[in-house]
Amino acid sequence: MDIYLLRHGETDWNKKRLLQGHTDIPLNEKGRAQVDDTVRRLCAAGVQMDAIISSPLKRARETAEIAAHRLDYPKEKIVVEELLIERGFGEGEGMSLDDMKAKYPDSDCPGMESKEELIRRAGQAFRKITDIFCDAERILLTAHGAVLFALLEAASEETIPYTGKAACITQGSIYRIHKADDGISFAAYDEEAGGFTELDADGIGRSAKIYL
Repeated sequence: MDIYLLRHGETDWNKKRLLQGHTDIPLNEKGRAQVDDTVRRLCAAGVQMDAIISSPLKRARETAEIAAHRLDYPKEKIVVEELLIERGFGEGEGMSLDDMKAKYPDSDCPGMESKEELIRRAGQAFRKITDIFCDAERILLTAHGAVLFALLEAASEETIPYTGKAACITQGSIYRIHKADDGISFAAYDEEAGGFTELDADGIGRSAKIYL
């Protein structure tokens, strides 16, 4: 089973580097173009999806719909999975990450979902999806930077630090998790290479980076 992780395209809040969390911000024109460009590369590689599953937030759902259109996948068959919703940032939503850290330097801001809770939820989503769609060969998940990063962490069963270059979950970026009887492997789409580049499944955390 190949599980493709597609982060939604840019929104106006992404452009301003504001924390969105559960705030339901739509894609902007650049974001729609980012997603279309990414999915065209999958099409060029002959990849088709047996299932497309989306976060309930509109920026992820629109990403799923753009992908479905490109992949000739019926829009009405897109599944919305609540567990893929973005990390809740509580009172930090609408603030920049720097401003939030300056205001709450020693703790999460009030109402923010903890990293432990986020990873637990992402792991639950991964298990649920792979169980329900156990006969699928290829699944596309459209969601958000923080929750997809947590899903990589949950699947790898190790801590991934937010520094370095291995996992740069930018708008419109795509990763692949290959799940087999003998374990799990990871790959990231490399534009320069023109395809997916394998990541060390045991050491994915050694040089990973997240962009919120």
